[in-house]
Amino acid sequence: MKKVLIGLFLVASLSVLGANAKKQNTANIANANTAKHEKYPIDHEITYVEGHYEIDPEYENVYSKEKKEFKDKSITYMKKQDYKSLVELFKKYIEKYPDDAFGYETLGTTYASMDNFNEAEKYYLKAIELGDTDTGKYSLALLYTDGDLNKDKKKIELGEKYIKELENEGFKSHYSLKDLRNTKNLALVGNAYAILRLAAFYNNYGNHKPAEKYATEFLEFDKENVQNLNILNEAYIAQKKYAEAEKFFLPLAQKGNAQAQYLLALGYYYTENLRQAESWAKKALAEAEKRKHSDNTKAVKELLSLINSKSKMQNKK
Repeated sequence: MKKVLIGLFLVASLSVLGANAKKQNTANIANANTAKHEKYPIDHEITYVEGHYEIDPEYENVYSKEKKEFKDKSITYMKKQDYKSLVELFKKYIEKYPDDAFGYETLGTTYASMDNFNEAEKYYLKAIELGDTDTGKYSLALLYTDGDLNKDKKKIELGEKYIKELENEGFKSHYSLKDLRNTKNLALVGNAYAILRLAAFYNNYGNHKPAEKYATEFLEFDKENVQNLNILNEAYIAQKKYAEAEKFFLPLAQKGNAQAQYLLALGYYYTENLRQAESWAKKALAEAEKRKHSDNTKAVKELLSLINSKSKMQNKK
């Protein structure tokens, strides 16, 4: 059964609602509804996760206009195996995008291709520091455990430790990490499909910082994509970035976007701004009923029930 995020413009976000509602002792309603939309944490396989998200194939050949020059140059240099030019290009890239952890990993990999292992190690470590704890750690582990390149027993042991950690996290094969890195390479040059694929992947495994990063990047292609809005909202709520959520969703909600209205109501629910939560939830409900969408109507009614329950609890204090 595919993880439904397109088509149900409201229900998917209740996965977060259900998790937090349990702490509020009001989970009986939300959990019953979210059971159908469970995540898939068995193996860290991006292809496996993708099978449970419906990512529109129309994005496969769509690229960022902002990154066109970077994409064209990187492809040209790669074909020529002009690693020196690639190094300069990636250094300019991380100057422009200093928080893009995978940019540092890519620079490290380029240095490794030039047999400059000290610089490769330096940039792999920087990538890990910035949160690239899967493919960044994997690249560094490969560097450390290559007996032909590295004779340092401590680093070899550290590399083996990293591999073990990745296996414990759910990465069962080198292929899964290589496939993830290939997807990151496509996202680095601005491929829309790869960017949304990564947002879904990290959302699925609860790694909300990179999920937010890629979901934010995808806004260049579609600011109202239902699937992406759900992922972005879940990342905001999980990280308690309520102000950021309000800043982003309020303009969309005011324009009449029903998905944004619901997600905005959800954010207000968590910050206990129950008057605003109820107001926006009712607007989302009106739209759901207008469209005669039973699942969406049910989802908003459940949120309104939670809002009312919390209001009654506050009034009793």
